[in-house]
Amino acid sequence: MLNKFKLGSAIVSMVLTLGLGGMSSIAEAKPAIGTAGPASRDETVIKSYFDMMQYRNLTRYRFDAYLTADQDATRVTMVRMMQKNAKARGIVLRPILAFPFAFGDRTDFGKYPKGDAAALYRQGYDRTYAFVNEFKHEINDYEMGNELNLLVTDPTTKQPLWGKGFTAREFDTQVMNDWAMVLKGASDAIDKINADNGLKLRRILNTTSTHFGFLDFMASKGVKYEVISYHYYERLGTDPNFYWGTFNLFYKLSQYNKPVHFNEVNCGEIYDPTYENVWGGRLVENCNKSLNNALNYMTNQKYLNIEDIDIYELVDDPKKAGPEAKFGINYNTRAWKMHLLTATLYAGGQLSADERGYITRRGFPNIQK
Repeated sequence: MLNKFKLGSAIVSMVLTLGLGGMSSIAEAKPAIGTAGPASRDETVIKSYFDMMQYRNLTRYRFDAYLTADQDATRVTMVRMMQKNAKARGIVLRPILAFPFAFGDRTDFGKYPKGDAAALYRQGYDRTYAFVNEFKHEINDYEMGNELNLLVTDPTTKQPLWGKGFTAREFDTQVMNDWAMVLKGASDAIDKINADNGLKLRRILNTTSTHFGFLDFMASKGVKYEVISYHYYERLGTDPNFYWGTFNLFYKLSQYNKPVHFNEVNCGEIYDPTYENVWGGRLVENCNKSLNNALNYMTNQKYLNIEDIDIYELVDDPKKAGPEAKFGINYNTRAWKMHLLTATLYAGGQLSADERGYITRRGFPNIQK
């Protein structure tokens, strides 16, 4: 989802909290590079995805875990197959918990017929407990929803709170209070699993744009989380150190003293209706530069612990409409884009001499104008 952001510069703290792992120097390690894509019950498809990722040293795979009634019969078997193949290739799965309420279902297919706050809490708790308990010894991190902050809109523009949303008060709406019940249920369920099993599973809470107030609002409602995830889609010339012309994005995120996953990253040019999505297109070349610059800034900043950078997404999805069909770092599993080579460069994966030539001719990894 396209984000707009801004930040003013400030003093760097060189040692920050690294989630449940304690304290460590920011310079200790570079972020892991990964991607996102669909879940699939087809093991041949999953193997083709993960083989490609292994070759390029892309070590994170973010996917939707639909906790809905229509998926009950196949969900666990599918994710267990995905986990088996991921583990064999050194890939870490990052599931996004997608609750029935995300599709307008307050009752979880009639299980909680009142559909009230208590029903939403039970939906979040029971759905999360059942899924996470199945994978508690295999998958460590669970993201509680995706881009929920965008559900709050400006009453005048009817758009999300672009350039606003810095305060919890702006998110004190009915829809956010409803979601707070779902997410508190999810958060409490993982607390229970951790307590009962002596584990340290982590909860991830996502925000985008200038919507830091979403994080604060959910915390005020008792939603616990150990990791922040953030989405970054920007055009050539954007500097996250002077975001929205007013603030430093990395410093702002560092104030939460939590590790961060930039788990949807790509260029903003893809949202342009004239984006060509072919080699050599003017906007495509600007996009290539934008992605390189974003990865350069993220891997070299000294403000916070960025654990993961996931480039959205693994392959184009022609079934989607408009720009959403064009975000792949590959056209398909047989045809790559420059995005894949750029991701591989930062991931330390395998590049042929010819592939490396595409990178050096563009001046990557240096910042481009």
